Amino acid sequence: MPYLHRTEGEGLLMSRRIDARRGRAARRDAARDERRARLHVLLARADRGVLTPEDCAALRLGVEAEIAESNTHRRSAGGQQAAATRLHARVEAAEQAIVETEQRAETAEQLLDALCSTRTYRDLLAEQLAERHGPLVDEYPPAFHRLLDHVAEQLAPRAQQ
Repeated sequence: MPYLHRTEGEGLLMSRRIDARRGRAARRDAARDERRARLHVLLARADRGVLTPEDCAALRLGVEAEIAESNTHRRSAGGQQAAATRLHARVEAAEQAIVETEQRAETAEQLLDALCSTRTYRDLLAEQLAERHGPLVDEYPPAFHRLLDHVAEQLAPRAQQ
């Protein structure tokens, strides 16, 4: 009978894939157990010195099969270890990015608090523009001064919080 499970947002699903994997794994385990049992019999015969040429061939095939399976598992484990190492590096990079983002957010909040607590917003904006673009801010066209007023009005509600 297939394994049944419930997933979020979906009804019951029959997971034949899981059953198929379990079946293949069980068949591989049974074949390995049988092969190892035959190897134990052949090794016992070798200890007694009664191996026939057919037994020697069977022993060789069994040992080669064990070596091949061992190599397969070693490669798989190596790949899994490399994947885990890559994921670990990605997690560390993500954690570092979170720390940097939190630091930037804190700095932005501090700057905004400082901006909201000083004189008028318009004066502060004009000072910062003068620092960056020269002292000719007062000579800018009226549209520019209206923009300064608009930005100051947008920042005013933050100061009241």
